[in-house]
Amino acid sequence: MYRDPFDIFRLFFSLFQDLPPLPRTIYIPGAVLVTSYPVLAVMLGGDGNGHAMVTAFLIALSVRIALGFEGMVRRMLMQYSVSRTVVLALVFSIAPLAVLALASDPLWCQRMQSAFYVIIGGVFFADYLRGRSTTAATFWPAPEMQGHLMGLTRMMVVYNFAFLVLNETMIRSVDVSHWLLFWAVLPVIGHTVLRALVLTVINADDDQGHPV
Repeated sequence: MYRDPFDIFRLFFSLFQDLPPLPRTIYIPGAVLVTSYPVLAVMLGGDGNGHAMVTAFLIALSVRIALGFEGMVRRMLMQYSVSRTVVLALVFSIAPLAVLALASDPLWCQRMQSAFYVIIGGVFFADYLRGRSTTAATFWPAPEMQGHLMGLTRMMVVYNFAFLVLNETMIRSVDVSHWLLFWAVLPVIGHTVLRALVLTVINADDDQGHPV
């Protein structure tokens, strides 16, 4: 059985060899960020470098939210009423942009990403403590995924808090301009790791009780 940690890690890393191509839209926010930041830095001059970073991040985050808005609303409708979904969708979309619009310190950009992992990880952790998989079911609604939802719930807790630690480590280790490059490629890293983790959970669940 896949109870040996070595088997789990070996399975996890082997799955990176067979992952399908990533959707092209995942690259767009990062491309917007690395394009707009140098332009804004030149326009605003050396004294406005921090403002250029925040503004470029605000534009890129707006693009990311717009690209993911339909999926977010669809998942919310699986749990909440239409009116509550509208309110929550507007809050989660507008609140981060409003905070950044009022900020001048690039640290707010970095903490915004950490806040995202805390919120999403906290939602999955609350589900785990209550022994339910409601949120996971909105991410993976296919009938064949029903038997894996509790495992996916646990996995999403680990995934989000691991990336929270990674983001905080990057904040403390590199210059903010280098962190912007990290954020630009973060969706690619996160999406790739998440796919491999999902396949790991599925394969581990399927092999439980079967000798290998």
